[in-house]
Amino acid sequence: MRIHPILLTVLMILICVLLPLMSSAELRQTSTGKPPLVMEWKGNISNQKEPFIKIVETRETWNDLWLSAFEKPAPDMDFDHYVVASVFLGHQADWLYSIGFAEPVLRGNVWVISYGLAEIVLDLAKPFKASGQYAMKVFSKHKDAKMILEESPESARRR
Repeated sequence: MRIHPILLTVLMILICVLLPLMSSAELRQTSTGKPPLVMEWKGNISNQKEPFIKIVETRETWNDLWLSAFEKPAPDMDFDHYVVASVFLGHQADWLYSIGFAEPVLRGNVWVISYGLAEIVLDLAKPFKASGQYAMKVFSKHKDAKMILEESPESARRR
């Protein structure tokens, strides 16, 4: 059976356009039973009005965060093996930022996950109004020491 070249071209375009629209976290989460080491969520809109910057280590906190920020249940997470670095800038953020995470680094007896903010350049006709920018990333849990989240000295907000 041969597929008509035009139909094949249309199918390829649909795949190239629709596949990137699916969240990579959703793609990876559905491919295995346990969350992989690299899973993250990012966005510019959430209901989280106040800043929330911390390591989420329990199912209860995880569920509460998703319900308050997105008004939906949290994805399954194995908190015996993973934690989630969570940065919500709240509704008072002064600009639109890209939020990124560094790999954990052992400092004394504490694992430190640094996060940084990079300003996104916009040409705006009106004043900027933030509405709950966020980023969350899954990391392997280090049971031998406490894990903390801190803003990197090179972060745009610290200049």
